[in-house]
Amino acid sequence: MGDRLFAWIFATLIVPVALIAVARPALSQSVEPSRPQRTDTQTSQSRSQAGIVIDDSFASEGAQATIAQVDDTDSETNPDDANDDTSVSTGQPQSAPPADGVLSNDVEDAALLRDGIVEVGEPLPQQDGLDPQNIAAGDPDDAALFNNPPAGFDPLLFQIEELNPILDNRATRRLFRQEPFDPVGIRIGSFVLFPQLELGSSWSSNVFQSSDPRDDFAADIRPSGRLVSNWGRHALEFSATGAFSYYDEFTTENDESYSIESRGRLDLTRRSNIQAVIARDRALESRSALDASIVGDRTQVTTDRAEVAFNHRFNRLSLQFRGSISDLQYDDADAGSSDRNYTATEETVRASWEFKPTLSAFTEVAINQRRYDTVASTDLISRNSDGQRYRAGISFGNTGQILRGEVSLGYGVQTPDDDALSQVDGLILDANATWRATELTSLLFTARSDVTETTTANVGGAFNRNVGIEVRHAFKRYLIASAGVTYATFDSQDDIIDEREWRSTLGLEYFLNSDAIVFSNYAHTDYDAIGSDSDFSADEVFVGIRLRR
Repeated sequence: MGDRLFAWIFATLIVPVALIAVARPALSQSVEPSRPQRTDTQTSQSRSQAGIVIDDSFASEGAQATIAQVDDTDSETNPDDANDDTSVSTGQPQSAPPADGVLSNDVEDAALLRDGIVEVGEPLPQQDGLDPQNIAAGDPDDAALFNNPPAGFDPLLFQIEELNPILDNRATRRLFRQEPFDPVGIRIGSFVLFPQLELGSSWSSNVFQSSDPRDDFAADIRPSGRLVSNWGRHALEFSATGAFSYYDEFTTENDESYSIESRGRLDLTRRSNIQAVIARDRALESRSALDASIVGDRTQVTTDRAEVAFNHRFNRLSLQFRGSISDLQYDDADAGSSDRNYTATEETVRASWEFKPTLSAFTEVAINQRRYDTVASTDLISRNSDGQRYRAGISFGNTGQILRGEVSLGYGVQTPDDDALSQVDGLILDANATWRATELTSLLFTARSDVTETTTANVGGAFNRNVGIEVRHAFKRYLIASAGVTYATFDSQDDIIDEREWRSTLGLEYFLNSDAIVFSNYAHTDYDAIGSDSDFSADEVFVGIRLRR
């Protein structure tokens, strides 16, 4: 899939949504918005600093939060102090004491009933000018089961998260980061721009990631930006990021990578929407990647990806139909990687059952097809293959203040078309979940399992499993530390490829204000593969400042 096909897909996605954006004012007069405009920029973290207790019932815009003000003036409960109330510690709403002679459980009834008046509970008449088909005659709680949940309040306007829950859901990491300040953005009409720039310097003890370590310093520049719509109906987002590193001595390791992405959400009804993403990534291949060159210039990898998902909610049952296409092109100076170019397509069906807004169970079935441009130069065997993935798991949704994300377990298999290559199968674990343990501490659990392509002679693929956990703790409101560990394996199941990697990280962030953050990161990597010549260890340090608006 070349540049023409990429441009065609881009136009196919953006033009229809742009037309709807133009017609949005007319649509808003005839259709009631499904969610209110987002004008409040106060985060849950800032609320907690103000002494407000928020429980997990604040899972979406439709749920009412139990909020109680904490009295910080007294250290003990004083019976004579009207500001003291033991219900605050439990998060229960306060109420006035009943009057003398009135039972506490009759206070509400006493306020509603009067002598001589019988309340028959008849519904109010319909307001003139409203379409009867848009008026729900039943219980509002029952009617809510038939509507898609609202996107949820978020100052950064993450509104298109129901695509691939592992790769494309950013709401999970949003809760994990628990930053004390949110960028305010720059309003441009009905859009908001969030620009960001990271400037810093890094040092690596093993630039080439080899058994013969060489260290070097680098200057790093990482610009990024997001342009997001702030509409009551539908959503559009455009984003771009860059990563530029320039080494002092080993210039072959200089990195000039970029990523551009467009997302869209088309709200068909209150029950149905279509979400789509189209992206292009261009990066240099890591020296430790499968089939990577260990000498000369690094291979440049260009990935074009498009994905679309249709979501429909019946009641507690929701269905998602998802399809994607990815094209990978490997380019290097010697033109020795053209046999690694391939196109992958995938079709997925998911069924979810919601027990409550912050807990659902789901099952998912996906099939994929991978087609190469040419046979592998290593053994003249085609790497074309077909695969299946079966998953079952639980989801915590995207709007909870305690838990977000999902965890699934299943089975995956990838079968090459050529019988000379063996199929690769095994257990798959996928996760992207955050637990807000306290107001100061949060944990992020990630996992990813898939069959990685390789042109190694007589190998049909390698099963890649990656599991990581990271903890983030706020020592002060403006001082946040993080620590994590990741374990990754590559196994071809025939003793030809067997690689293991441990990576541990430490981080520290100091928030000068909402627009400037000074930060530092440290990472240590231990890599173990078949043959001692491939083993290596490396240490990396990065110090910089993040500027944003």
